[in-house]
Amino acid sequence: MKRLAILVAALVCLWPGSPHAASFSLEQAVSRALDVNPTIQSKLLVLEQARMNVGVAQSYFWPRVSLVGSHSVLKNKKEVQTYSSDDMSSKTWTQGWRLTLSLFAGFAHLNNVQKSLLQVDVEDARHRQARLELITNVQLQFLALLQARENLSTAEESVRRIQKQLEASEAFVRVDMAPYANVLQNRVELSRAQQELIRCRNDIRNAEVQLNRYLGFPPNERVTYAGRLKDFDGTVTYTEEQAIKTALYSRPDLIVAQKSVAVAFKDVHIAMGEFLPRVDASYDDMRYSRDFDDRRYNDYTRNYWAAGINFTWDVFSGGSAVFNTLAERNRAKALQKDFEDAMAGARTDVIRAMLDMDAAKELITTTRYGVDSARENYAMSQKRYMTNIGTITDLVDAQVRLTEAERDASQALADYHSARARFYFNIGRENPGLK
Repeated sequence: MKRLAILVAALVCLWPGSPHAASFSLEQAVSRALDVNPTIQSKLLVLEQARMNVGVAQSYFWPRVSLVGSHSVLKNKKEVQTYSSDDMSSKTWTQGWRLTLSLFAGFAHLNNVQKSLLQVDVEDARHRQARLELITNVQLQFLALLQARENLSTAEESVRRIQKQLEASEAFVRVDMAPYANVLQNRVELSRAQQELIRCRNDIRNAEVQLNRYLGFPPNERVTYAGRLKDFDGTVTYTEEQAIKTALYSRPDLIVAQKSVAVAFKDVHIAMGEFLPRVDASYDDMRYSRDFDDRRYNDYTRNYWAAGINFTWDVFSGGSAVFNTLAERNRAKALQKDFEDAMAGARTDVIRAMLDMDAAKELITTTRYGVDSARENYAMSQKRYMTNIGTITDLVDAQVRLTEAERDASQALADYHSARARFYFNIGRENPGLK
């Protein structure tokens, strides 16, 4: 019986629905998301495909070896006088192997190899971009969850204060020291505070469901996301010039744009290669057999080899090569303009992120001062009300201002850390734990 109880307890602890099934800090949550997210895995597979395409492009520098064979039947409809064995009814077989090598293809093979190498860089940058986007999304959602929890704590504290106010007002009414309107006003404020509780709990649940999605858990999986907004004490030491320089050299989307321009110009060179000749070398090692229907003639078989060089040059193709080259050149120029615009946008993103951080830091200082003042004001209003000197309106107003001040303080802290998360995204650097 004792063994059975131990086994049941172990199963309960290991069961996925257990409250202790999983617990994640911000850094652990980011690491888990990077490991299981399908988008990241998809980008990795596309990157591997691009690497394989390099081998495909390089293969055109190597010879092609193929097996060849043919069989044909020649039948004359009626007996006629023939002057060559080639005109006689017969069956022929040809079999052997052939080697071909492209000696010159208008630099198309070289350009294709260089293009495939650039495409690897593009896909690698896209993979890094997907990682950055996922990291930032998890961080922002995690911070939203922590902020919602602090808002819930503020709302619960507000409910407790209002309940005490309500009890005091009811006591005053019972001894005819205050009008019944004070009770009604407190009940209205209590209802509003309870509504805020409901909204905060819903915000928390929505944030948890979204985080579960990022981390590959079912929506209803019980996962613990541990931490507080005060736990993240990291600061940004970049100057504006350093941040912009880092962004221009590190941001994956800029690398994608830059490499895409290079790929487009390789396409221009490939299109220009259509104006150049093609030179191929070939070698055949064959066996030829022929059987005559007329038994007066002996069948024969011969083995032979043949080597040669083929030269082709499309002198005129209806203008397709010209128009294709012009089209590819215009596409490359358009991508170049997009790259320049992306560079300007990156500078703007970095500057805005730094401005948001500076503003949030100032807000943190002012909101903390506001919370201290609001608490002192509420304590004074409560004392005046309890001594029947102050009014219920003053007390309710002080309570509302205290709740708003506490909510503003958590909002400023969340805004600062969110601005830091976006800053690291905008300079193209990973910082999973916001350290």
